Amino acid sequence: MKLRRRLVAVSLLLAVETAAFALLVTESVTDAIAAAGLTCASLWLHLVLHECGHLVVAKLLRLPVVAVRIAPFNGWRNEVAVRPSPSMPGLPLRMVLFNLGGPLTNLCVATALAVASTSTGTALTRLTLLCAAFVGALLGLTNLLLPGRSTCSDGQNLLRWLRAPAAARDGLRAGYYQEEVVRALWAVTRAGGDVHRVGIQPRAGSDPLAAYQQRLMAEPTRSAELITEAERLAALARAGSTDPAAAAAIGQVLSVQFGLWYLYAAVVAGAPVERREVREISELARIAVRTQPGVLSARIAMSLAHLLGQRPEDARSLLLDVRPGAEPVDLCAVALLLRAAAESYLGNHADADHLLRAARDDYPQLAQLVAAIRATDPAPPLFAPVAGA
Repeated sequence: MKLRRRLVAVSLLLAVETAAFALLVTESVTDAIAAAGLTCASLWLHLVLHECGHLVVAKLLRLPVVAVRIAPFNGWRNEVAVRPSPSMPGLPLRMVLFNLGGPLTNLCVATALAVASTSTGTALTRLTLLCAAFVGALLGLTNLLLPGRSTCSDGQNLLRWLRAPAAARDGLRAGYYQEEVVRALWAVTRAGGDVHRVGIQPRAGSDPLAAYQQRLMAEPTRSAELITEAERLAALARAGSTDPAAAAAIGQVLSVQFGLWYLYAAVVAGAPVERREVREISELARIAVRTQPGVLSARIAMSLAHLLGQRPEDARSLLLDVRPGAEPVDLCAVALLLRAAAESYLGNHADADHLLRAARDDYPQLAQLVAAIRATDPAPPLFAPVAGA
């Protein structure tokens, strides 16, 4: 709705300014109204052409297109979303050209309109074409020269791929991994079934765990606000007044979420997990296992805690009965990959390879992370051991 109001405001401003200018040039109220209406219509046309420019470039460069949203009249964000592989050859150049596609299309159309205005005879047509050219040029230039902070800004993305292509690749890979973490968390929630959350609802009709997961989907990185909210949920899980099933649900979500985050940080960034963090994950995982010892999601949480605590044998033992293709499929894939990581640390490389193949492509980023552990022989001690974890 905000976007729709902004577009309406811009359209009204263009209409007023164009009408005033047209009235001075043509000295006709009818011509002024017609010029203002056509100029406003050109704004919507330029928005559509902008996204078409991105789409054509994406197709030419063979960037996988996952979403096309071109609906300027309903207030939704217009975009062409691509999902390239971080290892794609020449990715920085491809992404630079992709982000240039929309603004350059606007500038090219604006140039064509300006040229066309010189060969027309009537003042109204010439004025309308010039105003439409100005709108297109303004849209293209503001996209490039005023990048802002939005990750959907062409200028912001262009600068990111030009200034630090390696960091942009890493950010792309981390973003895909974050999506897999969220997917795993929803699988954990579904596997737990209906959880009676007595004692964790601060006000009627609210569910802090569900609200937290919704917020997690919208958070590209670990923000301070998200960490603070996680700490509040962890305190609820530890509270004696919290229903055991609710505490188990919180323990599973938080231990799997932070366990997968720390696994990525340790393997990709080489940042060992601090003992205090491993203790917290272990405590939350134990809350889940105590209440639901046979549930796969609880065992996955505990397995992650053991893995981070440098206890691969314990991590492996919790997941030995998981078979490829078992239900639920999402959680089964995560369990197979975590067991593959444990087998790698134990030196059972043939078993690790078999498990990586069995997990298929359900979690490609997590599979690549585990394959990185498997490729290092012996596996490095990336996780800080904790006594009694």
